[in-house]
Amino acid sequence: MSLVNHWHFSCNDKGWTSNIHGEQWIRDCFDAATKEKANGQYRLLFCDGHDSHITAQFVRYCIDNRIILFVLPPHSSHILQPLDVGVFAPVKAAMSLLVSKLYAMEISRLQKIEWTEIYKEARLLSIVDRNILGGWRGAGLYPVNPHRVLRLISQEVTPPPQTETVTTTPYLVTSSSPDVGTLRSANKAFNEALFNSTLTTPLRTHGRKLSGIAEFLHADNSVLRKENTDLSKRKERLSTKRVILKGKFIVSTEEIQKLLSEAEAKTNAKKAKKGNRTTKRMVQRVETEEEDLSDDSDTEEREILDSIVVELA
Repeated sequence: MSLVNHWHFSCNDKGWTSNIHGEQWIRDCFDAATKEKANGQYRLLFCDGHDSHITAQFVRYCIDNRIILFVLPPHSSHILQPLDVGVFAPVKAAMSLLVSKLYAMEISRLQKIEWTEIYKEARLLSIVDRNILGGWRGAGLYPVNPHRVLRLISQEVTPPPQTETVTTTPYLVTSSSPDVGTLRSANKAFNEALFNSTLTTPLRTHGRKLSGIAEFLHADNSVLRKENTDLSKRKERLSTKRVILKGKFIVSTEEIQKLLSEAEAKTNAKKAKKGNRTTKRMVQRVETEEEDLSDDSDTEEREILDSIVVELA
C-alpha cells in the first residue's frame, strides 16, 4: 500500500490547528499508527508547547494509552525538535523549488490538489532516512549528546552565506540551443568583454540590452513550453466537482476517494441525462421541421391547382 493511502486530511475555518484537531490526531493518527508496533509497550511522543498538545483530554488520552508525553521547553524546538532540526528545512526547500516552477507560469492561485501533489513529491525527496536520523543526532537526543545543545545555546551560530559558483562559458560557438546556465554565463563573459572594450557607449549599451533580451526570451520560451504541457491537466481539474466535507475534522484518503467516485457517478449520470434530453429535443425539432415542410408542399400544390382551375374557367 502506498504512503498516500495512510494520509488523513483535516480542515479548519481559521486555517490553524485547534484543540479538537489535536485530540483527533493523537487518537486517529499517532495512536493508530504506533499502537500495534509498540506491542503493549510505552511510546514516547515529543511535542512543543502548543495549546493543542497540553489540553486535559490530550494528556488524559496519553496516560490511558501508555503514551509518554514529553513537552519540549519553550523557545527550544528549533534546536531540540528532530523534525525542526533535520526534516522540516529540507521539506520547505523542496516545496519552494517545486512551487517556484509552477508560479513561473504566472498562476495567481494554487489549487489545493496541486499543493498536495507538490507536497507529496517534496516528502519523497526530503523525508528520507538520512534526514530523520540527522535530526535526532543534530538535536543531541539520539545518541544522547547534551554538549551539542549547550554549545548551540551558549553561542549564536550563523551559517556562512552560500555562494553560487558560476562557471564562465566563453560565448556561444555552437549552433545548438543553449540551456539557461550556459546562456547566462556566456552573456556574463560577453558583457565583461564589452565593458573592457574600446567600443563606443551606444554599442556597449546595445550589446548589453541584447544579452538581457536573449535571457528573457529564453525564460519566456521555457515557461510557454511548461504551460502547454500543464494547461490541459489544469483545465481538467477546474471542470471537476468539489466534495464539501461538513462536520468532519479528519478524513482519510479512502473516504475522499469514495466520495469522489460517488460525485463522479452523479456527474456522469447528469451528463447522460442531459445528453438524452438534448437528443430528444433534436429529434422532435427535426420531426417538426419535416411536418412543416410537408404542410408547405401541400399548400403550394393546392395553390397551384386552384390557379389552374381559375385559368381554365
